[in-house]
Amino acid sequence: MKNSLTLILLMLCSLCFYGQEKNLSDFSEIEIEGGSTFKKYKDGKLDSIVVAMVAVNYGNALIISKTKDEIRIVNAADENSVIKIELKNKKQVRTFFYKDKPAIIIENIDFDLDHLPKKAQIASSISNGTITSNMLTTNYQLFRDDNPDKTFKVFYRLDIRSDLDDLDAIFENIGDFFSKEDALLRLFYGNYADKFEPKALAYLNTDISGKIQNGIYFDFKNKDVGTKNTYSIYKDGKITKSDKANLEDFQSIFIKYREETMDN
Repeated sequence: MKNSLTLILLMLCSLCFYGQEKNLSDFSEIEIEGGSTFKKYKDGKLDSIVVAMVAVNYGNALIISKTKDEIRIVNAADENSVIKIELKNKKQVRTFFYKDKPAIIIENIDFDLDHLPKKAQIASSISNGTITSNMLTTNYQLFRDDNPDKTFKVFYRLDIRSDLDDLDAIFENIGDFFSKEDALLRLFYGNYADKFEPKALAYLNTDISGKIQNGIYFDFKNKDVGTKNTYSIYKDGKITKSDKANLEDFQSIFIKYREETMDN
């Protein structure tokens, strides 16, 4: 069964990459844990990516393509979902489309506590020394009882450098991610994937004037992860709690806050 699934995936890769013409010098395969990453180059530039995932009695593929305006990621086993990555004012916008409708939008922003987007849901985190802030728009009702779990994990866990403002560079960065030996483990495998999760810094909701209405904010002025910095919790436009913690200790404070306020 495993060999049959592998053959099917290889045929799929061939169709996606080549069409009528084949040039092996423009094609590469990188074996990774749980599968292989196939890359097709055109005129020296990365043109398309297929990530084949193979296990006993299981076969699937992520098909990643680029046009001049967007990058598309399709999970071959999930016909309802498409991930699109675009640029807006040189900032990355990642959108999860479900049945052709935008269900989740993550738009990178410049974070300024005194000039936040109006009536917005905002998250901020740090990974590999880089702080990333996003404006979130969600419409989870679109999914109803469906749970495209693997596509969700790709959407949220695919690690793309947030400072990149060129689609070619972003596409190369995605190719680099899927060239890592543990790429699929980072996306799909529980505790292993959790090790690479960004550290939370903020989750905020603003009102129509851009003022913080509710949320939690860690003032990470001192970039030393072991140094204590001030965090604040907001409710109804006011700070209800302020204390100090280091970055690691703040993670449990953040998780507890989100669990307690998830439905608010």
